[in-house]
Amino acid sequence: MKGLYKDFPERPSGGRVYQRPNEVKVCKSCGAPLGRNYKSCLECYNTIEDLWILDWKELIEKECILSGSNDEKILAEVIIEEIDKHSWTIVDSAMKMVKCKTCGNELGGGPLDCPECSFAFGNLWGYDVEAMNQGKMTGNEHSLRVGRWVIRYPHRQKEKVVESWKFSMPILITGKMATTQMGQFFRKVIDEANFNLSNKVYQSFEEAYIDVKNNTK
Repeated sequence: MKGLYKDFPERPSGGRVYQRPNEVKVCKSCGAPLGRNYKSCLECYNTIEDLWILDWKELIEKECILSGSNDEKILAEVIIEEIDKHSWTIVDSAMKMVKCKTCGNELGGGPLDCPECSFAFGNLWGYDVEAMNQGKMTGNEHSLRVGRWVIRYPHRQKEKVVESWKFSMPILITGKMATTQMGQFFRKVIDEANFNLSNKVYQSFEEAYIDVKNNTK
């Protein structure tokens, strides 16, 4: 498979500056596994968002641009025009600074019927395919990217899909991954609402899988 992408421009990696937590912790602010309440808890938000923010800070420092300046907004707009040259963390960071000209929301995060946001969102994922096949993006990093898009813009997804990613993010941020079988298992558990995963603290998907299996029929 990698041979199919050998002639593509090399994709830059992202998300490597942030020092990941080595275990899932309880959030001191909301009491949930840290990162789960991204939308409603500042500490959970920062725990996830810092993975993107540190890459962005490194970029603007390199470009001698001040955070919050007009030059930073111009840089974000330039990046959107040349997304193939930048890492996933940089592109995502730029998109939250650029407003959609059609709906006025963060680009890619507007209502489902906004064609500009839908196009911008759909244009993101070629990077992931190419970068993963070039060894520049891990499966965990791809999952984190998808998860952040889902929980940042929950109105664009079904409620159960959002709940599934909220459950996963505290474990994903530590660098772990669920197998395809486990991912399907947890989605089914959440869809059927036969086990409360909302505030359970698990250090791995395997631990969660065993717990659910042992406590449900």
